[in-house]
Parts: sequence; structure tokens; C-alpha cells
Amino acid sequence: MGNIKFMALGGQDERGKNLYVLEIDDELFVLDAGLKFPDKGILGVDMVIPNFDYLKDNRQRVKAIFLTNASAYNSGATNYLLKDLDVPVYCNPITAQVLKIKAQRARMRNRDSNYHVVHDKEIINFTSTKVEVFRLTASSPQTLGFAFSTKQGAVIYLGDYIIDGQEQSSFSTDFANLAKISERGVLALISDTASASRRGFTAPNHKIESYIATPFKEKHKRIIIGIFEEDLFKVGEIIRAAQENNRKIAVYGRTMSSLLDSNLLADFNVRKEDLMSPEEYKTSENGVLIISGNAEVLYSKLNKIANNNDEVVDFTENDLVILATPPAPGVEKRHAQILDELARTEARIMALSDRNIWAMNSSYEDLKVMVSIFKPKYFIPIKALYKDFLEAESAALSAGVKPGNVGIIDNGQVLNLAGRQLAVTDRTIKNGDTYVDGLGIGDIGNVVLNERKQLASDGVIIVGVSIDSRSKALVSSIDIQMRGVIYIKEENTIFKTLQKQIADIMTKGQSDYRTNPSSYDLNEIKKEIITKVRSVIKQESGKQPMVLAIANEINEKDFTPFVRPSKNLKTGGNRYWLNKTTNSKPKK
Repeated sequence: MGNIKFMALGGQDERGKNLYVLEIDDELFVLDAGLKFPDKGILGVDMVIPNFDYLKDNRQRVKAIFLTNASAYNSGATNYLLKDLDVPVYCNPITAQVLKIKAQRARMRNRDSNYHVVHDKEIINFTSTKVEVFRLTASSPQTLGFAFSTKQGAVIYLGDYIIDGQEQSSFSTDFANLAKISERGVLALISDTASASRRGFTAPNHKIESYIATPFKEKHKRIIIGIFEEDLFKVGEIIRAAQENNRKIAVYGRTMSSLLDSNLLADFNVRKEDLMSPEEYKTSENGVLIISGNAEVLYSKLNKIANNNDEVVDFTENDLVILATPPAPGVEKRHAQILDELARTEARIMALSDRNIWAMNSSYEDLKVMVSIFKPKYFIPIKALYKDFLEAESAALSAGVKPGNVGIIDNGQVLNLAGRQLAVTDRTIKNGDTYVDGLGIGDIGNVVLNERKQLASDGVIIVGVSIDSRSKALVSSIDIQMRGVIYIKEENTIFKTLQKQIADIMTKGQSDYRTNPSSYDLNEIKKEIITKVRSVIKQESGKQPMVLAIANEINEKDFTPFVRPSKNLKTGGNRYWLNKTTNSKPKK
């Protein structure tokens, strides 16, 4: 009996950051490589991607990466993974195009040759297995699923999908083909269950056409639609509504614009005469402007326009602004803030709620149908919270999976599929979050995040002193700067208390130096200053700010004392100016 294991590096009991690994014999196959958006408490971080250490340590065994679609949650970390792994990436043409654009913008190493476009019913051969590609219905056209053949039966991997038998475009599913795969025997069905808690089918609740039909019929009214760039199904609905009402379309988003300019969205039947530039939209009477981007980029664009800071677009009383995509996981607060900002503009606002518009993920009944089609021995729920896993387990059992054959795992756990029964092994693989901050990947740890939180909540105090390098005597006034701590004037008793206690510390240090020069340690004196300042500020204000102590050692003979009358001086005393070549005072 061969070796078949399944493991999760991300996506379990969280929203996004989906990355799974299927091990067949001695070969590893990566299934999706997504990101997630940081929680509000993770300051200054652009995105969160999985920890790749396990894959890097086993790079010789990794044979390929399989991506289901272009959603950031499923493919957003791929370019970062390719920095460490030089392996083929199998995906649909839209996913390949989007990831190439993202890599170019991030100035990443060119990995275009790694991308291999595959299509429905195509077969890819490896030493341990052959992989059959099939198409599913989801928010992106030609969303893919993969069937890995083994001696025990096929292992089926499903990313995002819904059951919609009426769909006939590139968003459709060939259910007859799925039935053929099922006839060969299915060992395990690995399925997205992000929306398993929703009862019923997702379709037709994923469509927005009925909600936008009336606004599009209004004459002499421009329409601005904010939408996530991966939600291409809704973009198709918007284009059809615009064409039916003789409205021209402008796109404000580089990725979406590139896709519409290509032939990758042929089902949308977009003609050149249907399109105009964002600049032309500004002078139009009834144009449609699609503003696209991932969650944070979309909200930043809308915020910029709402505050009249955008050079291309502005909102007027002739505009109707529609937020066509409900908030993505992790950005709900940002979504609410943008709605508030938009409400302050002259435009009319319409926001589609997730109560009415469902994300294109499988609901309870969708899961039951897919389990009924494939008839797997084992069912493995992925890409969801634990509560959704339990709902998915209920759906799988009601569709025929035997009790005990549902494998729910956490990130880092390894599930053995080749034994007589499904079992979680004792081995745990390294996993976790890697923070991406600008061009930095993994440079930010808990220490940096805690410092950022401390700065944001309690502020910073900077203490600066200068001492003579020979005598260790204090030769300058003590400068104390506060930012974000408390507002106090310079003559406040807190300033005077701090200056006196810092002066006492410096005097004691000078005394110790005279007694035993070898024991003098300026770093220890700075630590003592930091401790004392923190203690005083906490006692006086309750805050615990970050404190930085800067002590400069100078040769007093190289400086000329100069007193400049100024109300900005923190204390009386001399200021010292570097004056090696002349004894004259520096010019003011």
C-alpha cells in the first residue's frame, strides 16, 4: 500500500492563507498558495502568508503547485513561494496573467516560465500519480479542481465552487465529467467548506443582476461600482447590465483593465466601443466606472476619491456608488469605515450586504451534492472555521460518508489516507504566519509588532544627554521629547522631576567612574534612565511609553560653550557647539 498523506500549512480555522500539501509516495504537491489580510491589531503589515519552511526543507520532493483560481486567498502567496521553489505552477490562464502582473508590480524575479496553463479534462503525468484537471463554478471563470490518481482511488481537491446547473459559460461545471472521474473510485474528497453553515444552495443568491437592474435603467445618472478584482462573475453581470442600457464602461484598476484588454474574458463579449477611459467617464452623462482591487487597495481608492484626493475620479451628486462585494474576511471594519466616508460625499450610496449576496463558496446543500457525485471513502473539509467544519461533516454524513471517515485537521497536522482508516499522525509540521511589510518578507516578528502597538497606544519619549568623554561629567542640558504620550508644557513638574532624576543618575555614574573606571558602563546608565523615566510616567499618567535614551560622549575641549537665549530651552545651562578651528561663536 502506497504512502498518501494530506497536510495543511494554512487555511484551517481561519479565513484565507490557504495552502495544503498532498504527499503521494515520496512526491509533494502544493494545493493553492494564498494570503490573508492582517487583523486590525497587526500594524503596518500589508498581508499575511503561510510559513514555507517545511516546503523549503523538502524542496527536492516538491513537484508542482496547483492553483484553483486567481483569488488572493488561494493564489496570493504564489510569487513569494516561487522565490524559494523553482517548480511548475499549474493554473488557468486568468490566474497566470494576474500573478504575472502582481510579480511585475512588486519587482519580483521573473518567473513567467514557471506558469503552465491547463484546461478542463487535461491530464498531467508525474512519477507517483497522474492529475486530471476539471472545471468548477466559482467567482472566477475556469476555476479548477484536480483529481490525483492513486492505487487506492483518486484524491479529489476542490477549491471554491458552487452547484449551478443552469450556468453555461466558462463559469460552468461539466457534471458528466465529474461522474466519470467518480466511476474510477474516489479515496478522498478534499473540499472547500467556508460557507457550510449556510443552509440551502448558494445559487442563485450569488447574483447581483436583480439588485443593479433598476439603477442601471435610470437616465442621466452615472454609476460607480466598487468590486474585488477576483470577483469576475459579478463583473460579467455589470458589463451585461451596462450593454443592455447603452452605458459605456470605464475601469479604474490595472489588473482588471489588463484582463478586459486581453482575450481571457471572451464570455463577457466586451467590444471596444463599450469601453472608455476613466478620464472620459468624468465628462460622461451616464457612464459606468468599475473600481477594482483587492480588499485594502479597493478601500484605499474609494477613500481617496471620497476625500477629493484622487487625480482622476471624483464623486458628484450625479453619481450612484454601489459597493457590489460584501466585506472580505479580515476587513469588515475597514468596509464599514468606507461606507461612512462615502456617506459624507454628494453621491448616492448603495451597499450590497452578505445577507442578500452570498460569496461563491459551497453552502450546505452544495456540499451534499458534490459528496453524492464523487462518493468518496473519506471527506476532508478545508478553508473554513471549525464551526463550518462541523456543519460540513454533517452534510457529508447525510450524503453517505461513513461516521469516522471525516478528517478535520488543524494547520500543521498530517492526515494519513493510506491506512485501513483515516488517522492523524503524531508528526506536526512547522507552520504559522509570515508577515509581508512592503518589500520585506518575514522581517517582522512579535517584537516589532509589540513595539508598534506600544507606539500606537502609549507613544514614545526620547531622552538626550551629552557627557565629557574623559570625566564622564554631564556637559549639556537634558533634552526630553515626548510624542503621543501626554500633552504637558515644558515648565510642568513632570519635566522637572525627570530632569532631576536623570541628572542624579548621570552624577552617580560620574562618581562611580572616579572610584572605579573599569566598572563604568554607559549602556547600563542608559538602561537605568529608561527604567526611571518609565516609572515616573506610569506613576503620573498610567501610560507605558517606549523610551529611548541617547547619550553622546564628547571631548569638552573641542566645544565652546554658547548660551542662546531661547524660550525653547528645557533647562538652564550651556549649549555646546563644535568649534575646532576657531573660538568664535557659530553664526545664528
